[in-house]
Amino acid sequence: MSKRLSILHTEASKGWGGQEIRILQEAVRFAESGYRVSIACQKDSLIAKNAATSGLPVYIVSMRFPLDPMAITEFLHIIKKEKIDVIHTHSSKDSWNAGIAGRISGVPIVRSRHLSTPVGNRWFTTFVYRYLCDAIITSGTQIKEALINNNSLDPAKIYSIAAGVDTERYNTNVSGDRIRDELSLMESMPVVGVVAILRSWKGHKYLIEAVPKVVSVYPDAKFLIVGDGPKWDDLKKQVHDLGIDRNVNMTNFRNDIPEIIAALDMLVLPSIASEATSQVIPQALAMGKPVIATNVGGLPEIIDDGVTGLLIPPRDHEAISNAVIWMTQHREETYKMAMEGRKKILENYTFKKMVEQTDDIYHCVLKKGKKQV
Repeated sequence: MSKRLSILHTEASKGWGGQEIRILQEAVRFAESGYRVSIACQKDSLIAKNAATSGLPVYIVSMRFPLDPMAITEFLHIIKKEKIDVIHTHSSKDSWNAGIAGRISGVPIVRSRHLSTPVGNRWFTTFVYRYLCDAIITSGTQIKEALINNNSLDPAKIYSIAAGVDTERYNTNVSGDRIRDELSLMESMPVVGVVAILRSWKGHKYLIEAVPKVVSVYPDAKFLIVGDGPKWDDLKKQVHDLGIDRNVNMTNFRNDIPEIIAALDMLVLPSIASEATSQVIPQALAMGKPVIATNVGGLPEIIDDGVTGLLIPPRDHEAISNAVIWMTQHREETYKMAMEGRKKILENYTFKKMVEQTDDIYHCVLKKGKKQV
């Protein structure tokens, strides 16, 4: 990293998932490198709480809707006070309001697109991407190609940077013994886990539907559902109605994700939509853990079916159960896939590489100044 810039990250979401985690991790790493990094977010948002805990300056901005005069005014104040060099926006409301403030103040804007959900072609939807940013960072090449092919956006301003893995936290030296002891997993086989916010598009219901078939073959199999979210009650009821409470442990939110992953025999991500390249899949692969993932969004960019893991159709509990049983019965082939996956992550998806690529984009938009990229 060269010139130490002043960066303003903006996020209108109040939730806490992969997108918000990536924002905060990047912000902290840039701050550790000597950058001045600020976070602008909404009151009562989890990113506000976690950013404050990390020691980053946090500005609370009420973003009621796009084109909110009060929010735009507040962003102009922050830009002036912090002498912001680059604004990095992440969601719709903040991209509109911080984007307009950036255009008024002449500060370059980078817009991240974290989800693989298609962007509509109405002028109001694409305006942010066309005119209120100087560069776009997508969380995978599939998202980049969709913006180019479906929305006719300029390829020269779009960069694909997948979420990187912090290999200091996620590596093969992490022990899962404490978790196995805490959750009574010592004699279980297999131990299958999903680590994801409990939202419908993450596909937890299909994983739960797969449990009875796996248990019919492996009665002591355990399934860990790690995370919290709006679907908690529905999923808990589904587990109870299927009579599989003994085999499924819903752990709620956990901070010790490396240790959780280390305790697993395999990780499943049964997403049905909106997935980019994921954060948990590269984390699991960096730790040498086998992965089963659905063929949606940017997941095939990481999982080469039969090479670095298993790809299955979405919304298919039979495919999930069959994949879990296959991996349990084919240990040698499964181990080889996990090692190939680990090699791919260490070569292409490290946190260090992600930060360096993002830093290059910041300096690129600065060099081009007010000129559209």
